Amino acid sequence: MRASAAPDTLPLSGTKLVCSAGPCEGQEFALEDGEYVVGRSNDNPICIPDTSVSRKHVLIRRLGGGWTANDLGSGNGTLLNGEPLTDETPLSSGSVLTLGDTELTFNDASNATMMMPMPPAPSSRPARRPTAAAAAPAAAPAEEEEPGDAIAPRRPAPSRPESRVRASRGRTAGPDPEAQKRKKRLLLISAGVFVVLVGLLVAIKVKQQQDADAWRAEALAAQEQREQVEGLFQDAKNLIRDGKWADAKTRLLELQEAQPDHPQLQDYLTRVEKEIPNQAAIDAAKTALEKDQLGTAATSLAKVSKDTQLFESMGTLRRTLQDKADKRAREALSMLEQKQIDQAKAITDDILVAIPTHRDAKVINEQAARLIGIRDAPPPPPVAPPTVKPWDQAVERFRDGDLNGAMAMANACAGRSPQCKTLMTSLTDFGNLYKKVEELDVKGLSRLMDLDKKITNGRSSKLIGNAGKRAANLFYKMASSAKVAGQWGRAMENAQRALQADPGHVGASAIVTEMRGKAKDVYWGAYAIKDSSPEDALPKFRDVVNMTPPDDELHQKAKVWVEKLQR
Repeated sequence: MRASAAPDTLPLSGTKLVCSAGPCEGQEFALEDGEYVVGRSNDNPICIPDTSVSRKHVLIRRLGGGWTANDLGSGNGTLLNGEPLTDETPLSSGSVLTLGDTELTFNDASNATMMMPMPPAPSSRPARRPTAAAAAPAAAPAEEEEPGDAIAPRRPAPSRPESRVRASRGRTAGPDPEAQKRKKRLLLISAGVFVVLVGLLVAIKVKQQQDADAWRAEALAAQEQREQVEGLFQDAKNLIRDGKWADAKTRLLELQEAQPDHPQLQDYLTRVEKEIPNQAAIDAAKTALEKDQLGTAATSLAKVSKDTQLFESMGTLRRTLQDKADKRAREALSMLEQKQIDQAKAITDDILVAIPTHRDAKVINEQAARLIGIRDAPPPPPVAPPTVKPWDQAVERFRDGDLNGAMAMANACAGRSPQCKTLMTSLTDFGNLYKKVEELDVKGLSRLMDLDKKITNGRSSKLIGNAGKRAANLFYKMASSAKVAGQWGRAMENAQRALQADPGHVGASAIVTEMRGKAKDVYWGAYAIKDSSPEDALPKFRDVVNMTPPDDELHQKAKVWVEKLQR
């Protein structure tokens, strides 16, 4: 019988993994394809629902005529027969793979068959009949065997008699040279095939190692690139958060070189390109505000786009600009009061460039401009000395206290000159009132003084002295009454008329001085409520106008506010 007839006890199952410990204990996984990934992920060909197993834990693949195992960078690692699995390693039947709390046993039927003892092969040709001497010893054991002791499917092996026949033949005949040559050739061929197979296996192993190293290098490079990209992107976002837009752009350009298709790169680059000029304008505005250059600061802020993300900085700068403008307006007002009109004009010009509607700055600017215009106006041309006119002699005679002489001279020239005729009329009216000067009331005295000024062109005469003192006393009494009643304008008006009648009147001078000090308080009280209650501020400004002489600076300021509030 031929040797290919295998015994019935050989295993017939294929290659498989058997779970010997863990959640899947007792399950079997047949290995029919070329490779299998074992891990916790559901998309793996072999899924192990064990939390100690990584998602992609170990790779089982067919290599040549056998199977290998390779760890895929798992967290807990892989043990092969108790030793750490670091490289791709061939598996043999019975090998145990430990994955966390799970153990897998590799079963390979073919490998198991190879490990079993092979049955002896029958002789390739029939043996010669043994000699009697040789047959006798051989027959004895055959006779001693009991029929029941033999294995039913097998026949007695003829190997021992054959070996004896060959031994006896070897003793009687020499070795066959041709057989020796064939045997030697077979040995050489077998050795060559073995060397080739070993070389092929070594080459395959080297190639696998190179592929694994290359894969690891690529994975490491990809990981480093991802970390670099994320680091650049995070740096850019941090710089944007700190308002360092130019530095953020540099990081984003580096990110563009590393990963041009980054999903958020273009949005951030577009925003950075827009915010860099906005940041520059805001920085310029800050610098200008530190130097009190309000117009320059406002011009810089106007360059910032409306959709900027720097709205908090913009709001802070606008509030600072308003506060600076109010402070500078107060400084300009102080300079205007100190007659530093050029500085006041320059400050308010700067404020109005920044805030054209700033009310205080506009008022101060107008006053400063008017005063500068008065100061810088060209002097009037020289006036030619007047020629002596006939009525001038009559006026001079009147100023010296000679009313009758003045009337005679005016009457003499009245027929030749209308001025003399008009002067004659005024002198006549003055004479009629002067005769009853002691009986005149305030109105009459005022008329008398007005005629005196009209005749003398405001220079007064000696005749008006007594009438002036009497009128000054009457006006002083009226001024005192108005002051007690809180009528500051009327009190100032009557006190000034008293001084016009008698410049040396002490009481009237005291009231004028007191009213001028009071006028300053009234002005600032009206100035404080001009925005919140303009209807109450207007009469106060009018009182200031009445309480101060026209050439007084406070009078001019109050007059300007009266005109503005009446609009």
